[in-house]
Formats: sequence, structure tokens, C-alpha cells
Amino acid sequence: MDSRRVFTLVASAVLVGGLTTLHAQEPVAAPQPADTAVQGYAPESPAVTPVPTPAPAAAPTAAPAPAPTVAPAPAPAAAAAPAAAPVPAAAGRAAIGAQLGFIDVLPTRSVERIRADEDDARADLREAEAELSYATEQKEKTKAMVEVKKQEVSTIDAKRKLAEKSKQEAEKVTLEAEKKDAERHKQFLERRASLHEAEIDRARAAKKLAETTLRALELENQLVSRRAERSRVAGTDPAATRRHDAVILELEGKVLEAERNQSEAQKQVADKDVDIARRRLELHKAQVAAAGQ
Repeated sequence: MDSRRVFTLVASAVLVGGLTTLHAQEPVAAPQPADTAVQGYAPESPAVTPVPTPAPAAAPTAAPAPAPTVAPAPAPAAAAAPAAAPVPAAAGRAAIGAQLGFIDVLPTRSVERIRADEDDARADLREAEAELSYATEQKEKTKAMVEVKKQEVSTIDAKRKLAEKSKQEAEKVTLEAEKKDAERHKQFLERRASLHEAEIDRARAAKKLAETTLRALELENQLVSRRAERSRVAGTDPAATRRHDAVILELEGKVLEAERNQSEAQKQVADKDVDIARRRLELHKAQVAAAGQ
């Protein structure tokens, strides 16, 4: 009976020890990690923190962003290039002037045309000088003929008076007729001298016109040269362009003044031509009268 009691106590102790051991090992069991994996407690667990480490990999994905931003950059640069160039400034001023109704007061002519006009003006100058020399020579000859004719008229008149005094009627009538003819011839010569005087005035006016024309063409040639120089530096040298503009404006005024003087000289030549035409008509009448017709 004692042996049963001892066995019962030993069994009970072993059972209680086993239960105690089981109870002590319960918190160490691995259900918690399983539960945390299922229930999503990753934010609280430090093991999940490595997940953000792939985040730096997003930096390479952001690299394409600069590429599109660089693509528009050339577009503004190209657009800025024409805006920065000063060449369109002159075109802009010209456009504004056109809108305001401004015109090119002195149009540009080719150098070839100006040189051709200069050659013509030089030829006109030589011709005017030749006409002046010829008219002066003819005037001196005619004046000498007038003096001779005046002396002839005076001699005939003296004879007429002598015949009248001596009662020579026939001689008197003849001398009176000779005197009238000599006087008509003298008047013709005086008209001719007057014509030569007008031709001298016309030749002088033509010479002045040629000289004025050459002066205007010389200034215009300088203007064309300045305009060409300004075109070469326009858009590259604003200071030089401004200097050329100032000189061009002054030259344009000088050319316009010279052309006005040229027009006045042309008017004087035209007036002299009218005077010559009138004097030639008078000379023709005097010549007809001198011929006794």
C-alpha cells in the first residue's frame, strides 16, 4: 500500500512538472511572428524598414525629367537669336515709316546711271564752252560790221546833204535810196549782234547748268557710296551705322539743294531759248527787209 502511494505522488509530481514546463514554454512559441505576418503589423516591425531602400532607385526614373526640360531649351535659344539681331531694327523703322506714309524722298539710283549722266553733263559742258566761244567770236565780228555800216550810212548821208545843197535832185534821190538800204542792212547787223549776245547768254546758262548738274551728280555719287557702306555695317556695328545715317541725312539735303539749283539753271536755259527764238524771228524780218523783199 505504501508503494502505491509513493507511485501516485511521483506521477503527480511528474505531471505537475510537465504542465509547468509547458506553461513556461508558451510565450516562446512562434505563433507571434506568424500572426504578425498575417495581420500586417509590418509598420511596427523594424524588419520592414529595408523596403524604403529601393526608393533611391526612383532617382534614376526621375532622370528622364531633365531630358524633356532640355529639349525646349534650344527652342527659346533659336527664337532669341533673331530677336537679338539689330538688323530687323532698320526694317522695323522702315515698316513704321511706311505705315505713317513716309517715302524715300531721294530714291537710290545705280552708280552706272549716275556715271552716264556725269558723262552727258561733261559733254554738255564742253558743248556750252564751244558755243560760248563761237557766239563771242561772231558777236565781235558783227559789231565790227555794224560799225562799218554806220560809217557807210554817215558817208551816204553827207553826200545826200551835199547834193541837196547843190540842188542835184537826181543825185539826192539816189543817195536817199542808198541811205535807206544801208540803214536796213545796219539794222539787220544790229539784230544779228543782238542774237549773238543772246546766244552768249544762253551758252553761259548752259555752262552753269552743266556745272550744277555735275555738282549734283557728284553729291549723289557720294550718297550712293555712303548708303552702300551703311548696308555693309548694318546689324553688326550700331555705332558705325548711326554715323553713316547722320552723314546720309546731310548728303540727302545737299543733293536735294543741288537738284533744286539744277532745276533753276534748266529754267534759265529754257528762258534763254525763248529769247533766242524771239531774236531769230526779229533777225529774219530784218534780213528780209535788208534784201529789199
